[in-house]
Amino acid sequence: MKIIKIYSTSPKNEVLSMLKDNDATNKNVRFDEKKGTPFIHVTEKDGKLKLRCEYVGRATKDNAFLEGTSFRGSIKERNGRTEISGVILTAPIFHLIFFAMFAFFVIACIVNGSFNVVPICLIVFDIFMYKDEFGKQGIIERYMKRAVRRIEERESYDND
Repeated sequence: MKIIKIYSTSPKNEVLSMLKDNDATNKNVRFDEKKGTPFIHVTEKDGKLKLRCEYVGRATKDNAFLEGTSFRGSIKERNGRTEISGVILTAPIFHLIFFAMFAFFVIACIVNGSFNVVPICLIVFDIFMYKDEFGKQGIIERYMKRAVRRIEERESYDND
Protein backbone atom coordinates (compact mmCIF):
# COMPACT_ATOMS: atom_id res chain seq x y z
CA MET A 1 0.00 0.00 0.00
CA LYS A 2 1.34 3.40 -1.01
CA ILE A 3 -0.20 6.74 -0.14
CA ILE A 4 0.18 9.24 -2.97
CA LYS A 5 -0.15 13.04 -3.05
CA ILE A 6 0.88 14.87 -6.22
CA TYR A 7 0.43 18.56 -6.97
CA SER A 8 0.46 20.38 -10.30
CA THR A 9 0.02 23.97 -11.38
CA SER A 10 -1.78 22.79 -14.53
CA PRO A 11 -5.57 22.68 -14.84
CA LYS A 12 -7.39 19.47 -13.92
CA ASN A 13 -8.52 18.68 -17.48
CA GLU A 14 -4.94 18.93 -18.82
CA VAL A 15 -3.66 16.60 -16.11
CA LEU A 16 -6.44 14.12 -16.88
CA SER A 17 -5.78 14.22 -20.61
CA MET A 18 -2.08 13.55 -20.05
CA LEU A 19 -2.84 10.69 -17.64
CA LYS A 20 -5.12 9.12 -20.25
CA ASP A 21 -2.47 9.42 -23.00
CA ASN A 22 -0.10 6.49 -22.37
CA ASP A 23 1.99 7.19 -25.47
CA ALA A 24 2.76 10.79 -24.51
CA THR A 25 3.47 9.98 -20.88
CA ASN A 26 5.71 6.98 -21.63
CA LYS A 27 7.53 8.59 -24.55
CA ASN A 28 11.25 7.69 -24.50
CA VAL A 29 10.84 5.47 -21.42
CA ARG A 30 12.33 1.98 -21.71
CA PHE A 31 10.79 -1.05 -20.04
CA ASP A 32 11.89 -4.65 -19.54
CA GLU A 33 10.86 -6.45 -22.74
CA LYS A 34 10.27 -9.78 -20.94
CA LYS A 35 7.73 -8.29 -18.56
CA GLY A 36 6.02 -6.33 -21.31
CA THR A 37 5.05 -2.69 -21.51
CA PRO A 38 2.88 -1.33 -18.72
CA PHE A 39 -0.39 0.15 -19.96
CA ILE A 40 -2.31 2.36 -17.53
CA HIS A 41 -6.10 2.29 -17.71
CA VAL A 42 -7.50 5.58 -16.39
CA THR A 43 -11.10 6.20 -15.36
CA GLU A 44 -12.43 9.39 -13.80
CA LYS A 45 -15.95 10.08 -12.62
CA ASP A 46 -17.07 13.03 -10.52
CA GLY A 47 -13.58 13.74 -9.19
CA LYS A 48 -12.88 10.08 -8.33
CA LEU A 49 -9.82 8.79 -10.12
CA LYS A 50 -8.83 5.17 -10.73
CA LEU A 51 -5.67 3.97 -12.48
CA ARG A 52 -5.05 0.30 -13.16
CA CYS A 53 -1.79 -1.13 -14.53
CA GLU A 54 -1.62 -3.99 -17.02
CA TYR A 55 1.42 -5.46 -18.78
CA VAL A 56 0.86 -5.81 -22.54
CA GLY A 57 3.00 -7.33 -25.26
CA ARG A 58 4.50 -10.20 -23.31
CA ALA A 59 4.36 -13.94 -23.91
CA THR A 60 1.65 -14.60 -21.31
CA LYS A 61 -1.46 -12.65 -20.40
CA ASP A 62 -1.16 -10.39 -17.38
CA ASN A 63 -3.39 -12.08 -14.82
CA ALA A 64 -4.12 -9.37 -12.28
CA PHE A 65 -6.02 -11.38 -9.64
CA LEU A 66 -9.55 -9.92 -9.80
CA GLU A 67 -8.65 -6.27 -9.16
CA GLY A 68 -4.88 -6.34 -9.50
CA THR A 69 -2.84 -3.29 -8.61
CA SER A 70 -4.71 -0.02 -8.83
CA PHE A 71 -4.69 3.56 -7.63
CA ARG A 72 -7.90 4.83 -6.10
CA GLY A 73 -8.19 8.44 -5.16
CA SER A 74 -9.41 11.84 -6.15
CA ILE A 75 -8.38 14.66 -8.42
CA LYS A 76 -9.30 18.20 -7.37
CA GLU A 77 -8.54 21.67 -8.59
CA ARG A 78 -8.26 24.41 -5.96
CA ASN A 79 -6.57 27.80 -5.89
CA GLY A 80 -4.99 27.26 -9.31
CA ARG A 81 -3.45 23.91 -8.30
CA THR A 82 -4.48 20.39 -9.19
CA GLU A 83 -4.12 17.78 -6.46
CA ILE A 84 -4.09 14.03 -7.01
CA SER A 85 -4.37 12.11 -3.76
CA GLY A 86 -5.17 8.52 -2.94
CA VAL A 87 -3.72 5.10 -2.31
CA ILE A 88 -2.21 2.34 -4.46
CA LEU A 89 -3.37 -1.13 -3.42
CA THR A 90 -2.20 -4.51 -4.68
CA ALA A 91 -4.87 -7.21 -5.00
CA PRO A 92 -6.92 -6.06 -1.99
CA ILE A 93 -9.35 -9.02 -2.07
CA PHE A 94 -6.54 -11.57 -2.17
CA HIS A 95 -4.67 -9.90 0.68
CA LEU A 96 -7.76 -9.74 2.86
CA ILE A 97 -8.19 -13.51 2.47
CA PHE A 98 -4.43 -14.04 2.92
CA PHE A 99 -4.28 -12.11 6.20
CA ALA A 100 -7.39 -13.89 7.51
CA MET A 101 -5.78 -17.29 6.78
CA PHE A 102 -2.47 -16.15 8.30
CA ALA A 103 -4.22 -15.00 11.49
CA PHE A 104 -6.13 -18.29 11.68
CA PHE A 105 -2.94 -20.36 11.41
CA VAL A 106 -1.08 -18.25 13.99
CA ILE A 107 -3.99 -18.55 16.42
CA ALA A 108 -4.17 -22.31 15.75
CA CYS A 109 -0.44 -22.59 16.50
CA ILE A 110 -0.90 -20.77 19.82
CA VAL A 111 -4.00 -22.77 20.82
CA ASN A 112 -2.43 -26.12 19.94
CA GLY A 113 0.92 -25.16 21.45
CA SER A 114 2.82 -26.33 18.42
CA PHE A 115 4.67 -24.71 15.55
CA ASN A 116 3.25 -24.89 12.06
CA VAL A 117 5.10 -24.05 8.84
CA VAL A 118 1.92 -23.01 7.00
CA PRO A 119 2.14 -19.28 7.92
CA ILE A 120 5.72 -19.14 6.66
CA CYS A 121 4.73 -20.96 3.44
CA LEU A 122 1.90 -18.46 2.92
CA ILE A 123 4.30 -15.51 3.18
CA VAL A 124 6.76 -17.11 0.73
CA PHE A 125 3.89 -17.91 -1.66
CA ASP A 126 2.62 -14.32 -1.43
CA ILE A 127 6.02 -12.81 -2.20
CA PHE A 128 6.79 -15.05 -5.20
CA MET A 129 3.29 -15.16 -6.65
CA TYR A 130 2.69 -11.42 -6.56
CA LYS A 131 6.18 -10.05 -7.18
CA ASP A 132 5.09 -8.49 -10.49
CA GLU A 133 1.93 -7.07 -8.91
CA PHE A 134 3.89 -5.41 -6.10
CA GLY A 135 6.23 -3.90 -8.72
CA LYS A 136 3.24 -2.23 -10.38
CA GLN A 137 2.87 0.08 -7.37
CA GLY A 138 6.05 1.89 -8.34
CA ILE A 139 5.07 1.90 -12.01
CA ILE A 140 1.75 3.62 -11.28
CA GLU A 141 3.37 6.17 -8.96
CA ARG A 142 6.13 7.01 -11.47
CA TYR A 143 3.56 7.18 -14.28
CA MET A 144 1.50 9.82 -12.44
CA LYS A 145 4.59 11.87 -11.52
CA ARG A 146 5.89 11.62 -15.09
CA ALA A 147 2.56 12.79 -16.53
CA VAL A 148 2.55 15.87 -14.29
CA ARG A 149 6.20 16.58 -15.07
CA ARG A 150 5.60 16.31 -18.84
CA ILE A 151 2.71 18.80 -18.65
CA GLU A 152 4.78 21.29 -16.69
CA GLU A 153 7.74 20.88 -19.08
CA ARG A 154 5.42 21.50 -22.03
CA GLU A 155 4.01 24.62 -20.35
CA SER A 156 7.51 25.96 -19.65
CA TYR A 157 8.41 25.50 -23.35
CA ASP A 158 5.22 27.29 -24.38
CA ASN A 159 6.01 30.23 -22.09
CA ASP A 160 9.54 30.70 -23.47
